[in-house]
Amino acid sequence: MLKNKLFLFTADFPYGTGETFLETEITYLAEGFDEVVIVSQNIHDEQTRQVPDNCTFSRIDLSVSNTDKLKSLVGLSDPLFWKEKSIVKKVYAKKLSKGIVSTMLISLWRAKKVKQYISQICEMQTSDSQVFIYSYWCDDVALGLSLAQKENKEIRTFCRIHRWDVYFEESAVNYLPYRHFITKNISQIFSISQDGIDYALKTWKVTQKEKFSLSRLGIKNTYGFQISNNDPFLIVSCSNLIPVKRVHLIAEALKEIRDVQIKWVHIGDGPERKKLEALILNLPSNIKVDLLGRIPNSAIYTFYAEKRPDLFINVSSSEGVPVSIMEAMSFGIPVIATDVGGNREIVNKENGRLVPTKIAVPKIADHFRDLILLNPKDKNVLNENAFETWQLLYNADKNYYSFTSKIQEIK
Repeated sequence: MLKNKLFLFTADFPYGTGETFLETEITYLAEGFDEVVIVSQNIHDEQTRQVPDNCTFSRIDLSVSNTDKLKSLVGLSDPLFWKEKSIVKKVYAKKLSKGIVSTMLISLWRAKKVKQYISQICEMQTSDSQVFIYSYWCDDVALGLSLAQKENKEIRTFCRIHRWDVYFEESAVNYLPYRHFITKNISQIFSISQDGIDYALKTWKVTQKEKFSLSRLGIKNTYGFQISNNDPFLIVSCSNLIPVKRVHLIAEALKEIRDVQIKWVHIGDGPERKKLEALILNLPSNIKVDLLGRIPNSAIYTFYAEKRPDLFINVSSSEGVPVSIMEAMSFGIPVIATDVGGNREIVNKENGRLVPTKIAVPKIADHFRDLILLNPKDKNVLNENAFETWQLLYNADKNYYSFTSKIQEIK
């Protein structure tokens, strides 16, 4: 009987603090495969997350030194580089800037390291093993998987697409490399949102629609659902404090409100913290703020279960589908979110408010007031609808069992 063996390539997991969402997914992958090998690009940090017993670890060094950058110039003689150059100019109608050419060369250099690694692990497999290789991101690792897949038809390769690995605008050079080659050669691409699929087909300008599958992320929550009723009104946000998250807009909107008592709790940290702290000093006395910093995912769930926030807010300028929104809705917390990425697939007027990306600060304040002043019946409906959205679309049991089944059907 064939043994199903999965190699999962990650950026950090199970080391460091990144990719917290894999903490849930890995339990389902481990249940669906006889053996899981996690291959992390994090070569320095110690293990920080627990994984099931049938998971083992490996590391791959994809860092690029100045010497490697020089060596990557060998890619100038690779036909794949020249084909990609033609796609950039003729399909994407982009000028070949130094940044784009550098991205193409370094991406190919790193991908060939991945391909070599895959060739080595495939040589070590016995005839009774069926190998699946999964890149959690559509990045240079996914390109390496595609190179390996083209050469070895016995393996099954696939990746996810999220946000920065989908949208060209998220790249410093407004371009993501080798999307055509990846789409053509990798076995399957799983998108966490329908918006990601639509964007890839339209902007990557690829034609293999059949290669894309919708596979939403999921949240596991055993706390149950209770109607919130706080005094003062409790608003929560959860994100890194970085420019794209625009957390400062929340503080600026709260400054507009002086007639009701509000407590705002932010979970997360980052380089924008000092800027945020300065804004908080100017808030009126009716607004209380607590910056919790980074706390474990389990502590976030405990906080939601005990405090039952009245509202969750996300005002990012770019998103895929935030896990933080899924987590909030799994507790029946209504959400205000900007209409970016896949947010419109989870947030609507039935469970919160979907607002324009370029929303003015006074408009955010108006939404706060509207939700604070809702009568109890309408507020309860929002709570219930938020919970139902999680149950229907982002329940981990439904989504990850389905995902594992789809993987094993890859030919």
